[in-house]
Amino acid sequence: MAAVLRHRGEAMPVQIKKLEENDISVTKKPSPLSWVSYLVIASMAIGIKSWQPLAIASAKQEDGSYNFSKGTMVLMCEITKLLICIPIFLYSYYTTTDPSKRFAMMNLSFQDSLRYMIPAILYGASNTLVYFGLSYINPALFHVLGNIRIITAGILYRIIMKQKQTDLQWLALMFLTIGAILASPDASKSDLLGESSKALLGLFFITTMCLISTSSSIYTELFFKKGQDISIWYQNLVLYMYGIFVNGFYLLFTEHESLNANGFFYGWDWSAIHVLVAQSLMGVILSFVFKYLGNIVYVISLTVSMVITAVFSIIFFEFQCTLTFICAVMVVTGAIYLYYRMKILDHYKIDERNFSF
Repeated sequence: MAAVLRHRGEAMPVQIKKLEENDISVTKKPSPLSWVSYLVIASMAIGIKSWQPLAIASAKQEDGSYNFSKGTMVLMCEITKLLICIPIFLYSYYTTTDPSKRFAMMNLSFQDSLRYMIPAILYGASNTLVYFGLSYINPALFHVLGNIRIITAGILYRIIMKQKQTDLQWLALMFLTIGAILASPDASKSDLLGESSKALLGLFFITTMCLISTSSSIYTELFFKKGQDISIWYQNLVLYMYGIFVNGFYLLFTEHESLNANGFFYGWDWSAIHVLVAQSLMGVILSFVFKYLGNIVYVISLTVSMVITAVFSIIFFEFQCTLTFICAVMVVTGAIYLYYRMKILDHYKIDERNFSF
């Protein structure tokens, strides 16, 4: 009997060790990334955030319109993202050996999945407003004014998720507002009913887009976090399928005559494919950022990409880089740093008393 107990006692740690090695629970913290992987993902995030507005602006005609339909572009982006996520989810599903974990990865009832309809509608509206906004303003201004989403995020997080902001964060939001105002086009230098009215329309579309985009992100975050064991790729599949349904219905309702007369891909050219690839990859790459790097890297990528977009706008889109715009970029960058200063210090385990900047 003693020999049997001794034998079992020696075997148990080996069995536990094997279980731990095979444990791939999604609730467990991911293993730390190597610096190479970290830099690759961060660089891709910066690149895609810089690329997206430039791709859309390059497809814009002189009158601010697009050859392709905005509705077909939004729908094709949802279809493309779905096609990208399907093989990734299937790979993660079939490489999971534990049947209980396989079940948990897809444990989402139809009733609960219906809640994803709301962010699907909001994402569709937000993606459509991007094209309207870039029809009236250049990519550099789009990037700076797009930081209004941080203001709306601070307010909505305070209301919806009961997340309190510190005095330093509210100060950062105030500076961010000032930066957005500085980046706004100067109405005195343009005709009141010409360029000025277009700039105001662009500002309206971008502000509305930021509000809708932030609302959809918070709503999605609430439901994604409720299902901790559900695969994020499966949740994305559900979200994209509802996005296809919503945007497909909207497209048929608003453009059915044009589709019947001209076809689905009427007006599509290489610039449209350029936009499709940029828009689709942005959604996929950012999911890697949120999963493996976190929100801090996303905010930093926004700031860096804003500067990169401004440089390329000067080269390719005849954007005049004035002293006011440079000040706006500096104010926005400083405001973002102030807002996330404590998170950066906590993330890198830096004692604030030993950090004077």
